[in-house]
Amino acid sequence: MSAKLDDNISSSFINELLYINFQCMQSLGDTVLRPFLQDVIQFGPLIRTLGSVMVTSPGIIPSIFRQVGLSVLLDWSIHFVMLGYYTFLSSFMEPIIRPGIKFLSEKKRFEWKRHLEAWKYGSGLDYKQ
Repeated sequence: MSAKLDDNISSSFINELLYINFQCMQSLGDTVLRPFLQDVIQFGPLIRTLGSVMVTSPGIIPSIFRQVGLSVLLDWSIHFVMLGYYTFLSSFMEPIIRPGIKFLSEKKRFEWKRHLEAWKYGSGLDYKQ
């Protein structure tokens, strides 16, 4: 997501936004803050941070919408939903599927292991604190 040039936005907007986000992440603890600081985006911590920002500073939300624009937010929303989908697949479907993989042919077993890896890495769940 990127910001567009706009004279109607305060020159301190980005600093305010960063301050609010980091304040919310810090209040949510290391399980939220540490992955973000290490460039690991995870659905759970992200949704908790977004929720916290909406509750603690709802007035900043319209400014974000104005600054980035609707098309960028819609595009970001697709990535956000897919992050949640991969998190679901890795967290809930992987334990169900993994035991059955051993009964597949070597080729199919290889393919399914790659799917499981894609879900894990795509969701950021490969990160261990």
